[in-house]
Order: sequence, then structure tokens, then C-alpha cells
Amino acid sequence: MTSRRRQPLADVLGPLEAEVMEAVWDLREVTVRDVHGALAAKRSIAYTTVMTTMGRLTEKGILRRVEDQPAHRYYPVVTREQYANSTVKSVVDWLVNHFRDPAVAYFIDKVEEEDRAVIDSLREAIEQRESGE
Repeated sequence: MTSRRRQPLADVLGPLEAEVMEAVWDLREVTVRDVHGALAAKRSIAYTTVMTTMGRLTEKGILRRVEDQPAHRYYPVVTREQYANSTVKSVVDWLVNHFRDPAVAYFIDKVEEEDRAVIDSLREAIEQRESGE
């Protein structure tokens, strides 16, 4: 069995990791206590759960930890936009590499449902590439 870290989709945040990162992005510089407070205001969650999750995000390279006294401080390594772009690229690359035809067909169908002008723009871009412009 392939380890989870080697699978491209493992880079996508889980629900709790996403909640933690939303709090970090909102607050910018945080302690575990800060994030726990933000999450606990919305639902019941253990301090140690938040601490473990932030440790994992640090290991993944999404957070940076500065070991200050008395509490470690955490900073986001990437912005929301950078993370979103990276995640979309990772997921789309994985889908296209493993399921090229259905992935592309679904993408076209989905975009066409939302905005016919996007399909027209894609068609023009394809034609330009094919003609070498």
C-alpha cells in the first residue's frame, strides 16, 4: 500500500485542518490557544485536538512554528489563494493523469452549465494553440 504522504490528494486539507487554517489566515499570527478559542466559539473541540492538528499542518509545511516562551506562535506559510491554487492544480493534475477523458468531459460539462462564454473562450484558446499563435 502506498503511504498517504506520497499520494497527491493527501495534500488536500481535511475538514478540521481547513477550519484551523481559516482561523490562522484570519488572525495571521496565532497560538494554539487563539485557534482553539476561535473554533470553540463555534463548536465543542478539545485544546489538544487543535494542538495536534496545528502540529500536523506544521509538518506538512503549511504552518511555520516559532518556539517562543511561553507559547509557540504559528504563521501561515501560504495565503488562502496560494493554497487554493496549489490544491486545485494538485487535484486536477491527479484526475487528468488517472482519468483523462472523464475528467476533461466533466470539466467541460460543468463549465458549460455555468457559463457558455467560458466554453467559447476555451475553444478560442485551443484553436490559438493548435495554430501556433
